[in-house]
Amino acid sequence: MAKKLAIIASKGTLDGAYPPFLLASTAVALGFEVKIFFTFYGLQ
Repeated sequence: MAKKLAIIASKGTLDGAYPPFLLASTAVALGFEVKIFFTFYGLQ
């Protein structure tokens, strides 16, 4: 069974956008299937 990770991005700033992508890229390198969900405020 594949390892899966879901990340919720809820910050509307550039500083708040980097951590989800950093976590996701690290998890993918470790073999995880990753999904990032952006809340409406996270798309601002």
